Amino acid sequence: MSFLSATAQIGFGTSGPQPETLMDVYSVDKGLLLPRISISDFNSFNLPVGSQTESLLLYNTNVTLGKGFTYWNGSSWNHVNNNFFWSTYGDDNLSSSNFLGTADNNSFIIGTAGLPRLHFTTGQQLVAHNNGTISNPSWSMINTGIGAYSLGNDLRIGLDGKDYISAAATNAIVINPSQENIDLSIQGNTTPVLQMDASSNSLGIASTAPIEASMHVQGVTSNVRIHSLGATHSNNNGVDQSLLYVNQEGELILEATPHITQLPQFEFESAYLSSSVTVSNATQGESTVVLHSTSEQLFDDGLLEVVYQTSFSVRSHTGGAITDGKPRKYGIRVKVDGRVIGQTSKMYTSAATGGSIASGFMYLNGKGYKPLTGNSSGTTYAIEVELFVDGGGNSTEYIVGSSSNDFFEVIVHY
Repeated sequence: MSFLSATAQIGFGTSGPQPETLMDVYSVDKGLLLPRISISDFNSFNLPVGSQTESLLLYNTNVTLGKGFTYWNGSSWNHVNNNFFWSTYGDDNLSSSNFLGTADNNSFIIGTAGLPRLHFTTGQQLVAHNNGTISNPSWSMINTGIGAYSLGNDLRIGLDGKDYISAAATNAIVINPSQENIDLSIQGNTTPVLQMDASSNSLGIASTAPIEASMHVQGVTSNVRIHSLGATHSNNNGVDQSLLYVNQEGELILEATPHITQLPQFEFESAYLSSSVTVSNATQGESTVVLHSTSEQLFDDGLLEVVYQTSFSVRSHTGGAITDGKPRKYGIRVKVDGRVIGQTSKMYTSAATGGSIASGFMYLNGKGYKPLTGNSSGTTYAIEVELFVDGGGNSTEYIVGSSSNDFFEVIVHY
């Protein structure tokens, strides 16, 4: 030991302590061993003697609070060991007992520019100090305008400056809350199960591009299966399928709508017979007259059904009773493109001695069917209602359509 009284310097292991030191300990193979004490409470001095002098230094051996060099700052113990400080260059040898944050019951706050920006609460929540905006979300990715933010009481998730999802305080989740031109697609294994086209405000089921409707259901059979439906729900009149019915497999079938052209009845000045038609001749033989003509355009294959009823009165050319006892023949034909698909006819006669003719009208009614072929551009068929009469060369007058009960109806079954 060297002692220099002039400068009050003490040297251990050296005869020339450094001039700027009060004590210089020198060795090339030994260290300096400080007192080793267990400090269990950093907020209490814990030592049995002393006046709690600030800067007192020792080595804490308490495992719970962490081993290491510890100093008294006048009111509490503090670690000086670098293992208990976070390094800007990164840290290693971490364990569950080492953490960045607070050891007391206070929130851990992260700030910038002298203001708090983010904090971890004692209730284990991560809270931002700003609601953010659609262009600057509070929780965002590296790209601008991608992330989550709060608008009022709603939680919004945005992308590229547009709101995609809103979780509202009214217990509602809304997709595209700002009504942007954003499509929605839910994908299946090979094709979309649900597709929303925002530009056309259309919703497609099994359709990649819903068109021409608010909801477009696409499928080979256009069937919709509803659970628990079965054959007991089927409704069939024995001739035509209902527009909406259930088949044997429990599938809800939506049939094509029958195309019906129904001309108004006579009392409504129907286009069929808007006024009565008279065929009269003193020596009337065989004659035909077209009473009505129309057309039907088919875009799909279908079965054409024609239903008709026509009133008749028969008398002599002079307007009196027929008294010659000879028959008069009359009837109705319905033709499609010149082919007869329905015909009804009758014979009229009276006793040769004359006599009264029953008052009122006689009627001819009937129906006809014909399968027709359609195509996507439409196939047009000409339909005619034809009157045929034969007075047998005798005086006859036929009056057709003198009743308000005349009608003509065209039905296409698909």
